[in-house]
This record gives sequence, structure tokens and C-alpha cells, in this order.
Amino acid sequence: MNMKIGARLLELRKKKGLTQDQLAERLGVSAPAVSKWETDNSYPDITLLCPLARALDTNVDTLLQFEATLPDDEAVKKVNAIVETSMKEGYETGEEMLSRLLREFPNSVALKFNAAVVWDVFQVYFPTAGKEEKERWCNRKKELLTEVRASGNAAYWQTATLQLANIAIKEENLERAERLLKELPEHNADSTLTWSLYYLKKEEPTEALKITQKRLFSLVRQVQGCLTNMMNREIISDNELQLEICEAYKTLDVLFGLGGMYDGLFLEVYLRMNRLEEAADCLARYVDALLRPLTLPKQSFFTPGLDVKEASPASRKELRKLLLKGLEEETQYEKLIRYPKGKQAVEKLKASL
Repeated sequence: MNMKIGARLLELRKKKGLTQDQLAERLGVSAPAVSKWETDNSYPDITLLCPLARALDTNVDTLLQFEATLPDDEAVKKVNAIVETSMKEGYETGEEMLSRLLREFPNSVALKFNAAVVWDVFQVYFPTAGKEEKERWCNRKKELLTEVRASGNAAYWQTATLQLANIAIKEENLERAERLLKELPEHNADSTLTWSLYYLKKEEPTEALKITQKRLFSLVRQVQGCLTNMMNREIISDNELQLEICEAYKTLDVLFGLGGMYDGLFLEVYLRMNRLEEAADCLARYVDALLRPLTLPKQSFFTPGLDVKEASPASRKELRKLLLKGLEEETQYEKLIRYPKGKQAVEKLKASL
């Protein structure tokens, strides 16, 4: 056996938080034997490979550095499948599946990047989870993004850095946030135009259109995100101005066909203004939007560039559950559901679950 696995064993043991004595005890061997393995002076007996892999929370292929590759698009598919399973069987099942997948492909940067998103999904769709679980999800997301960033992978480094800066801000670690943000390019030039010119030079106008449409979709979503952020009352407290922001959001949504969920924004502003009848109307329309099939982005703007698939029924059902929970438990909605339209909306939600 000419392979060198000592460094891998050392890395996995330390990551697991075990001493050489503790690992040796689990395997029924001596600590000097473990030391020899880690310095490549000897190798574990073949009968110890499976127990050794289990003790280090990995598999034999990873232990021996025979790691399968995982294409980026396959990583996305596998993570999406785990999210779907979690919605049906609970976050515990999803956590176990995701941990197993990460152990199977420990060097897949795309997998780590997409897996980090799962912990945010759990925060949204499992609000009743305990404090310990939510802290674990936050920490796991941070660990994965840190690993993505440390990889230096150009496709994910910048986004991972930005997300870690957001986490640092949330944790009030402003010094770290500033340090991370300063590492990002001051002006992130958009390469869409260059790619478009490239494809036109190759006489591939369809590819030029595709990349432009993808960028357009991203920019519209970013604008909507900025508008939503402006509705934070710590940023803008003027309700009339917030209504104008809602109108701008709605205009973009209707123009590009982006889902029709804007009435949820209007609802919150009208509630703050104590315009309850208008708030009840918004609630009724918002519930109707959640109950009807998802509106897909307009083909005239985004086809063939955007491969948009309908959201999963499980995800939309969870959104309805969260809305109903808020309506029934939060005092700010008590007056609202006394209006006929408000009451009818609540009944519709209940009937849909």
C-alpha cells in the first residue's frame, strides 16, 4: 500500500475532537498504532477501515481519499430533493440526509454553498423548532460558508464572503463585517454585456439573449429586495412613503409577472395606518394569491433564458400555515379578522390545510 493517508486521518480526528488515545480506545488498538498511521509509518488493518471511518464520522472512500466528484448542477438537484423531503418528513430527516451527503462529497464547494441555504430554509419553515436547533443551523451555515470562502472557488467566493458579512452584522460583530466587506470589489462590473458581445461574435444570438434575460431577472429581484428593505420602519417610518414603495414593488411584479404576492406588503402598511378595511381587502387578495397556481415570470421577458419551474406544493402549503399562525396568534390582526373579508380569508386558509 503506497497511498499516504496519515494527514487525512489526523485532519478527521482533530475535526471530530478526539485524541489519539480516545480513537485508539474506540478501535481496540494502542495509541502508538494510531500515531504510526498518522505519520504514514504504518497503515490500519483492512478489517479496521469500516470501524475507523465510523469513528471519524466519514466513509471509507473519503478516508482513503477515493472521493467521487459531484457536478455543480447535480449538487443543486440533491439539495433541492433534501428540502422537499424535509417539508414532508421534518427537519430531522433533512438534517441527517444533508450531513450524510456532505460527508460523501466533502470537497464539493457547490454542495457546501447550496447546503448553507438549507439552514435558512429550516429557519423559515420550522419556526417552532427549539433554540438549540436554530443555533445549530446558524452555526452550520457559518461553517459551510467559511469553508466555501476558504476554498477560493471563484464561482462562490464573493457570495460566500457577502453572506458571512451579513451574519457578522446580525451577530453585531461589525469589525469582522467591515473586514469582509472591504475584501469585496468596490465596483463589481457586470460581465453580461461582454458575454452578449462574445455570443454575437460567434453568431449565437440565442445565447446572447439567454444570458441577458438571466441578468435581467436577477436585477429585477435585487430591486424588489431593495424596496422590501426600505419598508423597514427603522429606515423609513413615513407610512405614505411606504405605500409608494409598495406601489413600485407591485409595478415591477405585474410588469414582469413575478408572483403577485405584493398584497402582503400593502397589508402591513395599512394595518399600521389603522386603515383596516383596506387591510382586510389586501389580506383577501393575498390569500387568493397563495391558493392559486404560482404565476411564472413572463415568457416575453425571460424565455428562453430562464428555466423557471413551479414552486413545490409543500413549500406553498408551509407559507399558508405560517400566515394562518400569525393571523390567529398575533394581536395586531385581531381587529382585521373581524371584517367579513378578513374572516373569509382566514376560513379559506384553514380549509386549504
